[in-house]
Amino acid sequence: MNLNNQLFSVLTKIFIKNFTLIDKVELDLFSGFTTVTGDTGSGKSILLNALSLVIGKRGSQNLLKNPDIKCVIEAEFNLSNYNIKKFFDDNNLDYFNQTIIRREILPNGKSRSFVNDTPVNLDILKKIGESLIDIHTQHQSLFNSNNSFFFNLIDSLAEQQKIVINFNYELNKYKELQIQLEKLKRLNTSLNNDSDYFSFLFNELEDANLVPGEQDDLESKLKLYKNSEQIKSYNSQIEHILYSSDGSLEEKVFSLNSILNDLSKITNQYDPLKNRLNSILIELNDIQSDLNNSNFDFSDNSFEIKNIEDRINLIYSLQKKHNLSSVEDLIEKKKKLKNKLDDSSNLETDIKDFELQIETKKSFLEELSKKISISRKKILPLLKSDLESLLGNLGMKNSSFNFILSKSKEFNRFGFDDIEVLFSANKGITHSPLFKVASGGELSRILLSIKYIMSKNLNLPTMIFDEIDTGVSGEMSNAMANMMLKMSDKMQIVAITHLPQVAAKGTQQLKVYKTNYLNTTNTDVKLLSSGERVDEIAKMLSGDEISDSALNHAKELLN
Repeated sequence: MNLNNQLFSVLTKIFIKNFTLIDKVELDLFSGFTTVTGDTGSGKSILLNALSLVIGKRGSQNLLKNPDIKCVIEAEFNLSNYNIKKFFDDNNLDYFNQTIIRREILPNGKSRSFVNDTPVNLDILKKIGESLIDIHTQHQSLFNSNNSFFFNLIDSLAEQQKIVINFNYELNKYKELQIQLEKLKRLNTSLNNDSDYFSFLFNELEDANLVPGEQDDLESKLKLYKNSEQIKSYNSQIEHILYSSDGSLEEKVFSLNSILNDLSKITNQYDPLKNRLNSILIELNDIQSDLNNSNFDFSDNSFEIKNIEDRINLIYSLQKKHNLSSVEDLIEKKKKLKNKLDDSSNLETDIKDFELQIETKKSFLEELSKKISISRKKILPLLKSDLESLLGNLGMKNSSFNFILSKSKEFNRFGFDDIEVLFSANKGITHSPLFKVASGGELSRILLSIKYIMSKNLNLPTMIFDEIDTGVSGEMSNAMANMMLKMSDKMQIVAITHLPQVAAKGTQQLKVYKTNYLNTTNTDVKLLSSGERVDEIAKMLSGDEISDSALNHAKELLN
């Protein structure tokens, strides 16, 4: 959601506790034009730093005046004319027309953020805060943002911010596709480099026709063949003991059976023993049958042994090559090799698919960037005309701009455009890059003019200027003050200034001052009454020794 595209908010209260040189400050603010004055070094920037902190700037424990207690900064906003409730709902935040944003810095350096007493992370705080307060330090917007500042300005005036946001969304998708394609290509190159080797390994395992469990079977069978003579000998001994020798086991069991038969005729007490002995005779017959029916061939088996040994040696060789210990592992290895070979084939298809997606996305981005660029080109002459007209009213009648929009070498977050901002302050002087040729005073007036244009065409949030009048004096400072005053008809303006002409234009004036007590220094802020404003502006005009003429001049400025 583009929060900056809504009705402006009003910063109604500021509460600061234990922040740098401030013990405690509580201020009520109103809509319109508020000026902030104070001696050099009084701590005017502290107010700005506190507000920057409450809208998401990172903080640290060295910001605490008393390092043993937490720092608290609160900013209260009237959102009744500001269509922002959806953002609150989307982020599970309680919405109130009078909304409080709070930031706390703890003694251990950690920070906590709250919106209407609901904890929020720094990202949410920034999104809300930056939509409510637009802070501009001396040329910071121009110097830090450079091209992005002007792109944002032009796109805002062209009412195509949502289109540019959508372009960025699609551009990120395009870049993600490119990253995925590069990964696939690297993988494909790697697989292709190894493809012949993988194919050889796979074919070798495929030709082996490995069967699960065969290694154990082969090793058992080989052991049997290699011990065939010993097995034959043992079989003969068993048969001899059981059946063939004088006094064989079979013969003795028959003798016992005969005796038990005779005993059974006398008494049935021996019947159980007789039955058990009959069972032994049956078992002996079964053993003899099994020995006679053994399917093991004890004939010459040298050929069979060689075949088995060759097969086992093949298995051992494959296991050693692949550093595996079983046939089952080799079979699994074969599957993996097959998958790699298949992947190589599938990758070619995937690569073609990604290349098609990228080409389609690129065409879409090119068309969208063309539309964005066309809209910009329509706005640039209007921006140039408005800027030059406003600067003429600020004592820069001969200044002129050239906005050169050119096609970039590749997509960027602003489309397919590069922009060069050229400036000349005087007739007959060649246009040069703005930041190289404009003086501090000229940059101040340029930035204010840009903000004035934005305030006319867009619904901006509360705006705070930090000594935007630097490098300007006299009649031009009065013109700048009038411009800010006019801006305050549509938005809340707060201006930190060192110029009496600007300070006097404020609908309210705050004074930042220092007090010393024992070994401590404290920065405080107060709202000046009408009489105090006269004295303060007179002091700004003449210094600590306030003259009658300075007082009269101050009254004239305030009237």
